Amino acid sequence: MKNILYFQKLFLLPHIRMFILVLFTGMVAATASGMGVPLLIKYVFPVVFYTPGSEMPDLLVKVPSLQEIPRETMLLLACSAMPLVFVIRGFAMWGNAVLVSILGIRILETLRMAVFTRVQELPIAFMESRRKGDVISRITADTTNVQNILTSVANDLVKQPVTAACALGAFIYLLFSSGQGILFLVNLLFVALAAWPIIVFGKRISAKALRSQQGLGELNTAVQQNLENQREIRAYALEEMEISSFSQVSNRFCTNYVKLVKYQKALVPVMEVVTALALSFLLVRGRTYGMNFTDFIAIAGALFFAFDSMKRAGTAWNRFNEAQGALKRLAEILYEPNTIPEPENPKQLAQPVRGEICFRNVSFGYDPEKPVLRDVNLTIPAGQIVGLVGPSGAGKTTFATLIPRFYEVSKGSIELDGVDIRDLRTHDLREHLSLVGQQALLFAGSIRENIRLGRLNATDEEIMAAADSAAVSKFLASQPAGIDTKLAQGGDGLSGGQRQRVAIARAFVKDAPILILDEATASLDAESEREIQEELDKLAQGRTTLIVAHRFSTIRNAHRILVFEGGYIVGDGTHEELYANCPLYKELYDRQGIES
Repeated sequence: MKNILYFQKLFLLPHIRMFILVLFTGMVAATASGMGVPLLIKYVFPVVFYTPGSEMPDLLVKVPSLQEIPRETMLLLACSAMPLVFVIRGFAMWGNAVLVSILGIRILETLRMAVFTRVQELPIAFMESRRKGDVISRITADTTNVQNILTSVANDLVKQPVTAACALGAFIYLLFSSGQGILFLVNLLFVALAAWPIIVFGKRISAKALRSQQGLGELNTAVQQNLENQREIRAYALEEMEISSFSQVSNRFCTNYVKLVKYQKALVPVMEVVTALALSFLLVRGRTYGMNFTDFIAIAGALFFAFDSMKRAGTAWNRFNEAQGALKRLAEILYEPNTIPEPENPKQLAQPVRGEICFRNVSFGYDPEKPVLRDVNLTIPAGQIVGLVGPSGAGKTTFATLIPRFYEVSKGSIELDGVDIRDLRTHDLREHLSLVGQQALLFAGSIRENIRLGRLNATDEEIMAAADSAAVSKFLASQPAGIDTKLAQGGDGLSGGQRQRVAIARAFVKDAPILILDEATASLDAESEREIQEELDKLAQGRTTLIVAHRFSTIRNAHRILVFEGGYIVGDGTHEELYANCPLYKELYDRQGIES
């Protein structure tokens, strides 16, 4: 219920006027159905079939002035009442359906954007701890389920009970007016019997729906993982294993879904049986007590509308419970605390930003019990090129990624130009950094658009200058539309070296004072590395540059090299100093020299 109130406040209240219109049109349709039709049968139909000399209809008895109206006029008015009721009902239902659709799509868009925006705000650690396919399922499938709750289901939970209440009101009135009040007390038993499956099934549907939606997330994850790793799957002949694994996930999903459907669909036949029992009892007892045919039809119509609306309300309630699982899964994202909060009173960096970086007694661990960096104290002057080397898992990449505040330090502080980075807005901090990683991740779009991502207001001249500096221009002639060639997601259509050059051009156009190169050439062959290293050397000039190095050839122009081991910096100096005084550096350098 807490989740429901939260989502209503966040996504329903902004559209409250339209929601009120939805409820109003629903209530008009409900009143016309639940009360209008039974009263039409009771009072209007007898007027239509009345012939002089026969028993006078109740309507004419209760409103004597109507007896003075000519029969032809009375017949016309009576025959006009039925289409009038159904016109009102029809237009109300049409307006209700249209408004529900509009409201639903607006809420869906608001909700989906809120979840997607929240994903952008949460730390990278959040995404690394989640399966991407499951997050996609929450943003798409789960938001659609919640849309159904807040619109059509919520609407039915109001409209159908109102219809049932109006029908029961008409039922009670018709029973007592026909002298059959005793039947009302007996039919209360059937009303209670109809409510029982709604309550019992609703609880079970909620639990089974959550498992079903979790299974859908697992399916999405399995498909995404398979499509992202097609080369490895084919290379290692893992197709059969993948099919078997997907089959198991799919079978679990289908099993859970079938269990959910059993309870979803059980309500209708149960309610049909209760309705049939109530109508049969009404028929037998009504005939015993001398109820005439017109009264029976009117009372039976009211009772039918009451039970039919209860059935529909029960179905809506089951769907409501089904979507509780989606609410819980979305709430996990929307309630997820941001471990890298924005400062309440952000500071501004002095302009121009120089790029001096200070680590003051910094420790960090992805797991608090297992630190990756320990007690790091050092200053990197503005404009210095620093190489970071060490065995795998030594902490060099972690050291570099703490600077853009992808993770929060466990202890100590990091300063940029003398300002603690926690006192800066993350956008302001990252605006002054460029990152070129091992995998050049490009987006679907043109080469020009991918370069412009470095600075969205860059001119075409600046983009072409960046393309020239990164040697992108060398391969543009071979592209169908030059720099405006459209790329598939991930940059498919370009070689690894070409994609890396586009990523470097993006860093050139950003022109940030701090540059982080995270093994930027590790995935390239030796020839491509030599070509791209020239562009990287040009990019590093005049910037504070951190180069996470796997190949020592990438740090040949470094002013300074830091050697990492077990989370500590065990060496700090030039190549010559470290080769002479740092055994680990000498070992790593010689080993690579032998390999090369």
